Amino acid sequence: MEMLIRGAVLGIVASAIGLMIRKNSPEMALLLSISAGIVILYFAFNMLSGVKSFIEELADSAGLSPAILLPVLKNVGIAIAGKLASDICKDADQTASAGAVELVASAAAIYVSIPLMRTVLQMLKSFM
Repeated sequence: MEMLIRGAVLGIVASAIGLMIRKNSPEMALLLSISAGIVILYFAFNMLSGVKSFIEELADSAGLSPAILLPVLKNVGIAIAGKLASDICKDADQTASAGAVELVASAAAIYVSIPLMRTVLQMLKSFM
């Protein structure tokens, strides 16, 4: 909870300062936004490490193989990184780049899901 509050306060303060300096120095406002995003992402990864270990513990208890769990975890990471990069591009008024980042993130999510889709397909074939 403490990390959430720190991240939220940092985001609000960085946004307010960014609005004030954007008129005179849009480049510095963008750098401030990127820096704040990196620090907030650090807070998020600290929280997600505990979640990851809990999910792995649940998977072990349920008898799920890493071949099923790993693509799901990778997709979560891709979604977070893609969203953050897209938002940074949008903040820099580069909407075309933001769209390209979202497209690459979607393609990467599909790519890392291929082993999971193969596993599901094999399971379906075994039932037939």
